[in-house]
Amino acid sequence: MVDISPLKPYIPVNPEEFCTNPYDVINKQEEQELKRNPNSLIHLILPDGEGDEIYLNASKVYKDFKDKNLIEQEKIPSIFVYRQESASFSHQGLIIGVSLQDYEDGYIVKHEFTREKPLKDRKNHILTTNVAVGLVWTVFRVNKRINALIERIKQQKPKFKFKKYGYEHLLWQENNPSTIKQLKVLFRNEKIYIADGHHRAASAAEYRKIQLKESSVDKEIDAPWQYLLSYVASDDQIRILPYNRVIKKLPMSDSEFLNNLEEKFKVIPIENAFNPKKKNELAICLKGNWYKLLIKNKKFKSKRDSLDVAILQDEILEPILGIIDPRADENLFFVGGIQNPEEMENYITERGNDLFVNLYPVNIRDLESIADEGGVMPPKSTWFDPKVLSGLIMHELKEN
Repeated sequence: MVDISPLKPYIPVNPEEFCTNPYDVINKQEEQELKRNPNSLIHLILPDGEGDEIYLNASKVYKDFKDKNLIEQEKIPSIFVYRQESASFSHQGLIIGVSLQDYEDGYIVKHEFTREKPLKDRKNHILTTNVAVGLVWTVFRVNKRINALIERIKQQKPKFKFKKYGYEHLLWQENNPSTIKQLKVLFRNEKIYIADGHHRAASAAEYRKIQLKESSVDKEIDAPWQYLLSYVASDDQIRILPYNRVIKKLPMSDSEFLNNLEEKFKVIPIENAFNPKKKNELAICLKGNWYKLLIKNKKFKSKRDSLDVAILQDEILEPILGIIDPRADENLFFVGGIQNPEEMENYITERGNDLFVNLYPVNIRDLESIADEGGVMPPKSTWFDPKVLSGLIMHELKEN
């Protein structure tokens, strides 16, 4: 069961200029370029300053956006349909509020652990600004009735239609109480899964706990902070790209590394750069030479263990290369969102690294199954693409 809610959000007057990618995929170069524009969301999601000054500056920026009328609040509670279109791929879903009590009760299902440092950062940000600006991407198993309702909402003229980051972005607004009620009924029997945004979800849940404690209010009270700002999509609308790994320096010779691999894998030299064609097939570029790795033993203890990203960690990174915590190891970094294997090869031939591991993408149904079992995916297992814009819908958490 999932309880959803319409929102009365702030929406940008000029979304093409204002909106950005999520804060955690913006590199330093892009951040500096965006900050040349005083009307960009970047000043709120990645504010200037040091220490606690960062969060105070974020709060000032949010107020400034309001004062300059860069964002305006919707007066009528609404739900939204958000679609991204390109010649190669399109997807769509709903932007709604989802009950944080359901998050606590396990109806909004997690598949990753959060980390202390980024969680503290997002918690401080939301506590100081009192606004959620980044969407938590969640999915539900295909439901024809929900999808039909989305299509019906799309018959209206879109509120926004603009191009950014290679996609056309469309937003439809629906405030008809009857339609919203239908949607609430349809979601009562659903479970939704967090795809992207675990730290944003956890920080919103922490914010809610603080409000319940400080306000001494009943947890059933209807307030904006009771709901998580969510992009909720059918799981047939998802494209997952691999989250690949790069090893800077091998701690052994190439021949010793390949001999170690042969204990657990069939190692096949491949002439040209390539992408794996199926699950349990890994592609590696070792100092410019490509190999296909086929796991010999496919008797896995769990669904999680059958994932290629888990096989990589369990059979190569930890036992052969001594990488126990891939998030913390300075000899490893992650590359997500690219599909061209020749571009991957450049990380070796042009940037001086030793090993690129090119993985087959995780299937969304495997993610759902692991989450249902209470399992945890290895860190950085999935790259959901394209990223949904931040700042398109801004969820004010305090009562006006």
